[in-house]
Amino acid sequence: MKSNNFNLQHLVPSVVELDKTTTKMNLGAVFADRNNSYLNEFNLFVAHFNSIPNFIHETNIDCKKANKWFIENYKAEIKDFYFDKVYYNNNKKAEYDDLFYIVYDDLLVDFDTNQSVVRFLFRKTEISTVETVISGIKKFKGRKTRRNPEISLLVNTRFGIETKSLKITKPKLNMEDNYNDDFKEIHQIILQRLSKKNDKGLVLLHGKPGTGKTSYIRHLISCLKKDVMFLPPNMAGSITNPDLISILIDNPNSIFVIEDAENIVIDRDQDGNSPVTSLLNISDGLLSDCLNIRIICSFNTDISKVDSALLRKGRLIAKYEFKELEVSKAQMLSNKLGFTSKFHTPMTLTAIYNQNEKDFEQGRKRAQIGFRA
Repeated sequence: MKSNNFNLQHLVPSVVELDKTTTKMNLGAVFADRNNSYLNEFNLFVAHFNSIPNFIHETNIDCKKANKWFIENYKAEIKDFYFDKVYYNNNKKAEYDDLFYIVYDDLLVDFDTNQSVVRFLFRKTEISTVETVISGIKKFKGRKTRRNPEISLLVNTRFGIETKSLKITKPKLNMEDNYNDDFKEIHQIILQRLSKKNDKGLVLLHGKPGTGKTSYIRHLISCLKKDVMFLPPNMAGSITNPDLISILIDNPNSIFVIEDAENIVIDRDQDGNSPVTSLLNISDGLLSDCLNIRIICSFNTDISKVDSALLRKGRLIAKYEFKELEVSKAQMLSNKLGFTSKFHTPMTLTAIYNQNEKDFEQGRKRAQIGFRA
């Protein structure tokens, strides 16, 4: 079996004096807006050639195999190259993440291993030459594989909204032990609909804090072979941002998770600034026919406060209220965890799992979470 490993040691780049090719750019700008640790392929092109490039990209590429093939076939054409390495999944050995090659007149080829994407930037190089390279690399096109469950976190940057890939730990979650019996059927409905291709709709998960909503979403993500985008609570207002729509267009057939979504699902009669209309367009409007995005909203408030348009048949995949675990199930789970407590009332998962932790909430009035009547 042939190895997919490749060696950059034998490549000898030409000496390119960037201070002579760059007249309008600060060289610090070649770094991407990711803690200045990765190169931005567009800025790198401008730094080398002082011109605006044409751009082509191919997705779902096995970058390890494609990169090995590229080196074997274009070694003589490589004028310069850059790379970075990262540690995946606590591996002891760092692996190539981004590799940048400059070939021909001005063709920059970027292998983005983590995203399974290859990007091509050029200005003077003949398009027929570029297409020949692309044709060879497309032979390594396949289904994108994930090393571990991960989410694409939406973040605000100076360039607008961007995504950052974050690994998540696959939870050891026994559904039967941790949730009431009425949730089993709902889980199967959610799992089936979110696994389908070219589907759309909305999942509403609500209930008191500590009842297992976030743990369930983490478990669900680990079960799905889908790209998952996560909108953090501090960016709830961004759901109306055109930049977000652009990202959704680039990631069709994905799962869109919105935690602490109170301010997004609020009834428009209660809040004239509610972004419900944008949520409706993404989940079941004309835009949804192109995006095929499924949305999961979790929140702590009562379902009665939610805009009724979100609850209509055909739009709503499922809704479920997470409650305290029934007494018998709470007791059984507690016993399995090795505790000796005796329960006489339903309990939250947080209370069951953290029985030995000191309660700092005693004697302090909790601030109300969610909507106020």
